[in-house]
Amino acid sequence: MKKTKKQAQQLEQKGKYLDALKLYHKILKQEPKNPYNYNAVAVIFYKMGRYKDAATSLQDAIRLKPDYSEAYSNLGAIHAKFKNYNKAISLYKRAISLKPEYPGAYTNLGNALNKTDEHEEAIHFHRIAISLDTDSANNYANCGSAYKNLGRFDRAENMYKKAISLDPNHVNAHFDLSTVLLQQEKNLEGFKEYEWRFRKDEMKGHLKKYKDIFSKPAYQGQELNGERVLIHLEQGFGDALMIARYLYDLKEKGAFIIVYLRKGLERLFESMPCVDEVIVRSSKTPEFDYHLPIMSLPLVLDPHLKNLQKHYPYFKSKKKTRLKKKKKLNLGIVWGASNTGESYKNKVFDLRHFKMLAKHKDINVYSLQMDKDSADIQKYGMQDDIIDLKDKIDDFMSTLEIINSLDLVITSDTSVAHLAGAMGAKVWVILQKIPDWRWGVDENISKWYQSARLFRQHSLKDFNSVFRQIYTAIDKEFKIKVIND
Repeated sequence: MKKTKKQAQQLEQKGKYLDALKLYHKILKQEPKNPYNYNAVAVIFYKMGRYKDAATSLQDAIRLKPDYSEAYSNLGAIHAKFKNYNKAISLYKRAISLKPEYPGAYTNLGNALNKTDEHEEAIHFHRIAISLDTDSANNYANCGSAYKNLGRFDRAENMYKKAISLDPNHVNAHFDLSTVLLQQEKNLEGFKEYEWRFRKDEMKGHLKKYKDIFSKPAYQGQELNGERVLIHLEQGFGDALMIARYLYDLKEKGAFIIVYLRKGLERLFESMPCVDEVIVRSSKTPEFDYHLPIMSLPLVLDPHLKNLQKHYPYFKSKKKTRLKKKKKLNLGIVWGASNTGESYKNKVFDLRHFKMLAKHKDINVYSLQMDKDSADIQKYGMQDDIIDLKDKIDDFMSTLEIINSLDLVITSDTSVAHLAGAMGAKVWVILQKIPDWRWGVDENISKWYQSARLFRQHSLKDFNSVFRQIYTAIDKEFKIKVIND
């Protein structure tokens, strides 16, 4: 039996999960009351993404051994995977009560608390995990993330670097280190570490689907003589809009620029004089000599970010969308964001924060919100106060043309913020307390977009005070009083 278990473990280590499960099913028939076998099976199911099967196996393990600390902790990890963080926290605490010296349960608990924005408490438990297992790279990396979420970037940096010293190939530690380095404007080191994004689990599907893109050498900054450079988008719309400025620098290097992008961006990038060819990435990959992911352009061409304003603004069109002619402040708003991005829940805010602006007699409010969030207008009965433009928005160029007709855009941290900024339009961006690295930490202006003004939370989740700042700013800049003093 020991030999069979060893074989199953070896198969698991090689990633041959189905073969490992077959052996464990044989083992379970012979040892049906051994809880450790059920836990081992659960771990394999978890690695395969079969979380419900994993949970069932763990419940069997706990039924056979009610004081099985590891099984409680593993079950907590499954609940965390489904964002049932409160349940996960209770399971981790149960695991710790059964086995106070169990470092894995402490760091798992810290991770769950981090997700519920209890970062100080998370650090406390991560520190305990580190004290119990000083050689675990994960313990340090997890603690680094809690420090990062509190804005203690120097401590986060130290934690991530300690994790990397213990495990030089710790992908998440490298990538998370990049974000805190960039947040501290340690740009060269930060952009180097940012290249680790391609080793993250989330990128495996992209690399497999678009493997032909990586079949040619990566462009490294050399002078060119008409060679075809394929710039491909690997992340969100906002990233592409922010970094597109460097296509002009690439053209100056002598490149024939092909942009391989997501649908909706075609007309916008076709409007750039430096771009020679635009192809939607659902189409066949064109012939090219070099490739480069768009987010790698700063590292290759401007790692110290000295040329941010060289070609600014870089998305331009004189065309406008006809709006109401009344002599009022024409205000565009966005309150949602893509829920695939990092820290989505803290980026977005309730549409009702715009209520006072929407009802003001001197303001026309236009919604630029797309997707399911646009339904909030009807949900809150604001259809008579907000003009919904989603039917006029076909792509980012149509959004640009609408913004050309507006006096001001107020938006959450989403692609519209980057578009308005990139075209030099007046845009006010509402940010969470600790925002994404590209917005810095305490400035009210953006180094990326000269036309943007940043409004930051002073306390986590407190958007009320942010909107009070906005009301004051509207009064000062447009002479429109929103609230009475």
